Amino acid sequence: MYKRHRLALAGCGGMGRRHLRGYRVLEKFEPGRIKVVAVVDPELERAEFVAGEAEEFFGDRPQVYRSLEDAIADSSELEILDIVAAASAHHLIARVAAESGLHVLCEKPMAPTVAACRMMQAAAQQYGTVLSIAENYRRDPISRLAKALLETGAIGDIRTVLDFSAGGGRSASAGGWQYLRKQGGAILESGVHNADMQIYLAGPVRQVMGQVRLQERERIFKGARVKGFHDHYAHTYPDVQAADAPDLMMATLEFASDALGQWLYDQAAHGPGFRRFTIFGSDGQIDLPSVRTGQPLRLYRDDHDGVLDDDDVLALVPDFALDDRTARFFGGERLARYGQSGSGVGGGGDLNILAMELAELLDTIDNGTPVEVGAEEGLLAVALVMACHESSEAGRTVRMAEVVDGGLNAYQNVANQELGIET
Repeated sequence: MYKRHRLALAGCGGMGRRHLRGYRVLEKFEPGRIKVVAVVDPELERAEFVAGEAEEFFGDRPQVYRSLEDAIADSSELEILDIVAAASAHHLIARVAAESGLHVLCEKPMAPTVAACRMMQAAAQQYGTVLSIAENYRRDPISRLAKALLETGAIGDIRTVLDFSAGGGRSASAGGWQYLRKQGGAILESGVHNADMQIYLAGPVRQVMGQVRLQERERIFKGARVKGFHDHYAHTYPDVQAADAPDLMMATLEFASDALGQWLYDQAAHGPGFRRFTIFGSDGQIDLPSVRTGQPLRLYRDDHDGVLDDDDVLALVPDFALDDRTARFFGGERLARYGQSGSGVGGGGDLNILAMELAELLDTIDNGTPVEVGAEEGLLAVALVMACHESSEAGRTVRMAEVVDGGLNAYQNVANQELGIET
């Protein structure tokens, strides 16, 4: 029997709707762990809509509030807060939660700047609460397999990491907030996933040389495809959204292992675009698929002609096994690929991972086990993206330590000032 925890959802946009569906998956695999008692959003109509979905899913309608302060004042029994609000609000909401003794699951990016991340970390430490960052790419079973292969030397020593993503043109997606500097910008909003994966697979980054540019100063909503789960809000979007944050980044990374990385993240590329994440080692190569699709990675070795099949890949890591929860949710302990209903955002794999993130936080609360991506890990991913921006601002190679400790923050201070953060 599990202890049932009382949870509030802060942020009722598209990501909030995805998290709600993740709760439903958790209830399927591990019933009785949470009760959604409150939903919070300054736009009351959004909160009412999501409360209605929660009632449809779970049978009980949560209370609706415009602010977390109101929710806390109305209920002394809240235990957990799931933050899926805009990034610029994360540090403020997390502070209120910590002061009230609430444990927090916070969507990525942790915050728009390293200074804001530090504020969140300090608040959790001060009040003895758990702060977990919902970084989900690394939790995909194929990412776990890639990690195991690299750790066992399946392609030798890591030499080069290539992470290339391009597309988007001038079309906008979701609510448009991600194109604003005070929110961290379009590169941080989704590129923080890439940063976390680079660190997860290849280890710490020592220094960065980066360039960023703002290519599209206006983003067009009219006629653009609505991002998943944002259909309910699409009528509120403007035809055009001004942008003031860079949407193109090119960087060279030097890892602590002496491996080198090339990172292209272009959210203003016209045409069909492409994605590639490849790791070259001293004895071979791994190409990673898009996450949450269930597609296999492609592994090449110098002693084998062509790509290895699934059985040969798994044979390279005889001791590899997914943790019990991932194995239950995805249907096996040793997966080289998986099938789920749908793929990508909102598909089976996506919602499984969202459920697993929350389940891990519940384990921590119940049993004292650590979360995998806590405040420090969430901060490091933000810092890597911001190091590329700071390098561009400074016109030189920057050490990660300069950004992590807050000593180099010229680019970020524009956002810090807008957010009222003193550095």
